[in-house]
Amino acid sequence: MTKGAEKSGRPNDIIASMFVPAAISMIFTSLARFLAGAVDGIITSKFLGPEAYSGVSLFFPMVNIILLFATFIAIGCQVLCSIEIGAGNKEVANSLFTFSVVTGLLVAVIFIILGCFAPDILVRICGIAKGDNPAIHMHMMNYLKGYLFGIPAVILVQVISPFIIIDNGKRLITISSIVLFTSDVAGDLLNVFVFKGGVFGMAIATSVSLWLQLICLCIHFWSSKSYFRLTLKGFEPKLMGGIIKNGVLVFLRTLATILRDLFTNYLNIALATTAVAIAARGIQNDLNTVMFCIGIGISNALLPIVAMYYGADDRQGMKRLFVCSMKTSVIISGGVALVILFGAPLITMMYTNDPEVAGLAAFGIRWMAIGLVFDCVAMAFQSYLQGIQRLKLVNILCFVERFFVPVIVALVMGKMFGPEGILASIAVGKLVLIIIIFLIICGYKKGIPRKAEDYMLLKKDFGVEDGFENYGYIKTIDDAVKKSEEAGAFCLLHGIDKRKANLMALFVEEMAVNIVKHGKTKNREGICVDYRLFVKDERICLTLRDYCEAFDPARYYEIHKDDDPAANIGIRMVMKLAAEVDYSYAFNSNCTCILV
Repeated sequence: MTKGAEKSGRPNDIIASMFVPAAISMIFTSLARFLAGAVDGIITSKFLGPEAYSGVSLFFPMVNIILLFATFIAIGCQVLCSIEIGAGNKEVANSLFTFSVVTGLLVAVIFIILGCFAPDILVRICGIAKGDNPAIHMHMMNYLKGYLFGIPAVILVQVISPFIIIDNGKRLITISSIVLFTSDVAGDLLNVFVFKGGVFGMAIATSVSLWLQLICLCIHFWSSKSYFRLTLKGFEPKLMGGIIKNGVLVFLRTLATILRDLFTNYLNIALATTAVAIAARGIQNDLNTVMFCIGIGISNALLPIVAMYYGADDRQGMKRLFVCSMKTSVIISGGVALVILFGAPLITMMYTNDPEVAGLAAFGIRWMAIGLVFDCVAMAFQSYLQGIQRLKLVNILCFVERFFVPVIVALVMGKMFGPEGILASIAVGKLVLIIIIFLIICGYKKGIPRKAEDYMLLKKDFGVEDGFENYGYIKTIDDAVKKSEEAGAFCLLHGIDKRKANLMALFVEEMAVNIVKHGKTKNREGICVDYRLFVKDERICLTLRDYCEAFDPARYYEIHKDDDPAANIGIRMVMKLAAEVDYSYAFNSNCTCILV
């Protein structure tokens, strides 16, 4: 724990240390991908003309369609995988990872076949038929041809990235994002100035950059330290029910987003008398994906951590994580929103020199900035609900957020104010959504929510009964000794026999002291152990979580059990006397669970 944290009395640095770096990494990953798309748009608009840019921007819903079915299975697998990690079931977690990769590849094959043999249908879905606007239709067809090559890569990047975050690969995620961005920009510039490949060349540049990112990410799985391995061992057909229930959220969210974007395309085309409104909307779409990658990154990082704490049945940890995630969402998105509000004119200058397009686009960007905080909080809240298995509620809420509210608000404001109303509706819709969420929580609580627990909507049977759990933090050897004494007394108080009570007290002291004395971190002052002792189903369980370098006591014991008997006495004693020892290392944190 840092000095600042000690002075402020905030003992929850382990959860913050898990969540915040993961969120930043996922934000950066999303940002790199979306910035690459935005640069595509800027270069296309500047050097290939407004019609070419309109064709590329109108193709955007098809990218979401391509990802829809793969992420449906992948997110479902990811949630169940995190729950299994929290429960210590490594074999099942690996089979779920494998299932998501195989499914992603199958989806890629299906869309490549459709793109080769039915391209007109895919382009028509985006809102443009050949007879409507032949020039824009031609550009969309050319972009599709070049994008087909990158479909397997874009799907697999989305599938495996969350698993790499879980498996402590944040640095590689960041490196791969830099590779994606730099290679895409370089490819775009080479296409414009050297190869003269037009819109087809822009799509090829994007596809190549996606493959380079995927290759970079696959390096992670070659390491012997990787938690995940391709195997279907332990996969049971009954898991499909859980995959579908957990994946349906992203399916509905993406489907609603696609329908919203398609509806807005049709509405904007119907209301626009010139290409100005279409171009302004295209610029807003580009910046929309860039700005709102904050919410995507936060929610993608939050979901598996929530699922992990859900699998561990840890109510106290869940509360700390919920508060941390909401604060992080507001702070990060609020800071970015302020920058965008004042920088909107400069952003539009990168796209166009046309004052009419620039003025309308700046108007739309500012309204996006206003809605940014609302969007990030709403997305984080929905990921939290999914992690705690409030699936019916979150499925309804995500469709309300992604389709009904934005479509209705866009329709009303579009009819009243024209293209300006459509551009402004993005923020008004987010405000309406936050009000709806608040009213739903009031309905669940049958009153006004007044504290964090009221907003969490945890089921009554989640966690351990009051009085059957001892929770705390260990930062020093004295803390470990004190918690050891508390552990013995706690066990006796709940009817655990004296022998087991003494064993658990001994385990607390030996394992916690070992972490405090030997745990390795970049900052020695950062060592803090989350301590949880609880009784459930007539069993006594100790959980110790720290944010140190990976250390599996069970594996260490197996390697060194034939060494000098006088060495590592504490670990030897625990491994021999404990009924069960489970270990996991996720989000750069060790979690050791000991049962007696």
